[in-house]
Amino acid sequence: MDSRIRLIVASLVAASVAYLFAVIAFTGTLDLVAAGVFLGLFVVVLLGFERFIQWAERFETSETPTAQP
Repeated sequence: MDSRIRLIVASLVAASVAYLFAVIAFTGTLDLVAAGVFLGLFVVVLLGFERFIQWAERFETSETPTAQP
């Protein structure tokens, strides 16, 4: 499995477990629709942030070193 996919799966598992524990601890009930919406938004933000980092790294690698006097 690709390391990128492993990181995405690991982050989804961690986020879902944290969400479930927090919701059950504070409300005592579990709404699967709300959990699904949370995971959907989490994936959107995760992939958006990953694309932002790739975009920023493009500028980092395309910079030419300046000559030092």
